[in-house]
Amino acid sequence: MVEEENILQMIIEKESWEEVIYYIVSVENLDPWNIDLVKLTDSFIRYLKAVEELDFRIPAKIVFVAAILLKLKADYLSIFEEREEVTEEAKTFEDLGIDSNLVQLSHPIKRVPKRQVTLDDLINALRKAMAVEKRREERKQLFARRLQAAIPTEEDIIKRIERVMQEINELMKKLNLERIEFKQIVEEWKRDKIVEHFIPVLHLDQERKIELQQPEIFKEIWISKKR
Repeated sequence: MVEEENILQMIIEKESWEEVIYYIVSVENLDPWNIDLVKLTDSFIRYLKAVEELDFRIPAKIVFVAAILLKLKADYLSIFEEREEVTEEAKTFEDLGIDSNLVQLSHPIKRVPKRQVTLDDLINALRKAMAVEKRREERKQLFARRLQAAIPTEEDIIKRIERVMQEINELMKKLNLERIEFKQIVEEWKRDKIVEHFIPVLHLDQERKIELQQPEIFKEIWISKKR
């Protein structure tokens, strides 16, 4: 009972999956030179269930390690009946509100050969998988930040429209013209700059503040003020 309380404390407070594995190896009397993946995984999952029963949050990295262990267990046994058992165990994650697809990992974890697996081998393999997952998550977060930055807010769009309208007015006044070419308001003829000006121009045309004309298809677009 004391051993179980210690492991639960590691999971809940320390969030150290390495310590959890080392402790399970110790209390289950597993051979560190020939780890029983089935027994280790079963114990790991059993302790996660105990944490869930206590209504505590299971740290994401420990959930990820559990998913890897389930995959390694299935690969190690390599029999259909055992894969069904792993699928049943995966339902535990769904009960905890965790995506069971984690069990079907896309990370490059090689099939475990039918040979002795040491504790050090296992820990190193898990650390590598964690590093791959961390890089993948960092790339996903970076992409999300870039995407968020690229999507203008409603306020940004309004300000951009007002700025482009001001540029049109100032240029027409400066050149003393009632009609100008679209390219004249684009400081650099680059895709992002073109889009940055073209969308506000379309809004202004729709609001009937300006009039867009393109006498010839794929030729210059002309901007004139509405009278």
